[in-house]
Amino acid sequence: MPKRNRVRARARRPEGAAAQPARVERVERTTERPERARGRGRGAPLPPGGAHAIGEPSPTLERAAALERAYVVKDFGRLGKVIIAMLVLLVASGVAVNAFIK
Repeated sequence: MPKRNRVRARARRPEGAAAQPARVERVERTTERPERARGRGRGAPLPPGGAHAIGEPSPTLERAAALERAYVVKDFGRLGKVIIAMLVLLVASGVAVNAFIK
């Protein structure tokens, strides 16, 4: 049996309120809206050279970026070791097959 979501009961309206919707008077604005600076839309291109942050980076972000760079460097090192090991195995298997055939 699925779990039922418990929802609070709505407050009951007076009997006459259901037939007549409440009227809300509109208030005209007397003050004009200040103009907002338009941001980039979804399809707007990036500025030349890509997006750039303004100001000094926070120490927390610097630390996180340094950790990420270290991880990526280690990851490329591991990937390089695996590629070298696979090439060595490929050459060794080629030599072994040639020796076995002769």
